[in-house]
Amino acid sequence: MISFAKALGMFVVGLTAFRFMGSQAVGRLTDFDLVIAIAIGALIAKPLSDPDLNPWISVVAIFALVIAQIVISLLSLKSITFERIIAGRPIKVVENGLIIMSGLRKARLSKNELSEELRVKGFQSPSEVQLVILEPSGKLSVFEKSKQDESTKDIK
Repeated sequence: MISFAKALGMFVVGLTAFRFMGSQAVGRLTDFDLVIAIAIGALIAKPLSDPDLNPWISVVAIFALVIAQIVISLLSLKSITFERIIAGRPIKVVENGLIIMSGLRKARLSKNELSEELRVKGFQSPSEVQLVILEPSGKLSVFEKSKQDESTKDIK
């Protein structure tokens, strides 16, 4: 019964911690947010797996991480430089329908992975898009070539 109460208590602590940090969709976590989430998960599990460990040690550590995450998030809002250090920068991987190999290398993204992502978004090849950017969250922003560009391509 004590194990159940301890597990329930640590669950409530974890849920409260994530509520304080704000709601980020799991698919949009930055590297920093992911590290914080993993660390909190480990701190929740530790007192459950080690009956001799006082759960309050984990609770204090969790809230220290929450405070650190909130402070760093606020600093990121105030400073673009700080935000780029924490979250990273967007990486251009396609421009004017051409793959930018240096962008793929920087993003550690293969041509096959890029093509797969484009197909998922409804494009058969990079030549069909104007611009593709790998965002710091890991999502691809795809900008389609405008219809006007296609219709006036022969005139130029």
